[in-house]
Amino acid sequence: MKSRNSNRRRGATLVEAITASALSVLALFTAVSVMISGMGSWAKGQGRIDAEGEAQAAVRAISNELREAMTVTVTSGTVIDYRLPRKDESGNFIVPAEWDEVTRRIEWVSTGTGIGNIRATGGSTNRLLCRNVILRDPQSIGFTPTTGGSSYAIFTAGPGAITRQLTIMIATRANGSRNQYVVSRSRETVFLRNIPSLTR
Repeated sequence: MKSRNSNRRRGATLVEAITASALSVLALFTAVSVMISGMGSWAKGQGRIDAEGEAQAAVRAISNELREAMTVTVTSGTVIDYRLPRKDESGNFIVPAEWDEVTRRIEWVSTGTGIGNIRATGGSTNRLLCRNVILRDPQSIGFTPTTGGSSYAIFTAGPGAITRQLTIMIATRANGSRNQYVVSRSRETVFLRNIPSLTR
């Protein structure tokens, strides 16, 4: 005769079921937390890449344009006016240099509180060079993207009556994770060929 106990199927007790459920929830919660943290780090890194790329591309575009200029005048810390020499049909500069009679401008245009875009205008040109430019130095003490920190000049002329060098500095911000901003700053000094006889 078989005993009754050998025919019984043993099931999980309530305590075992609750323990297994709690461990599963804990493992799932940990996995989701790690994933959310990783996504936040990725978003912050992507925002920093966007901000740095935008600032560096704008500084490069402005410096390339100004290296060809005959005259450059710093109107204010956020505005410069410049003139380009005339080119012939082949795209070569005419010698001796003569102005192409188009006054061009690169300026910061506000789009909100302490943030704006840098645009190049003149003749038929109206180009957007950089978005989300802030006028607060990210490396200053007490910096916050909207109000804290010290202001800076995007365009700073070198010494002398004729501008022979120009420092361009652009600070941008981009969205990071959880409604936080990441910022970047790019700076370059450009040596100009301002022609004295054409700056009058």
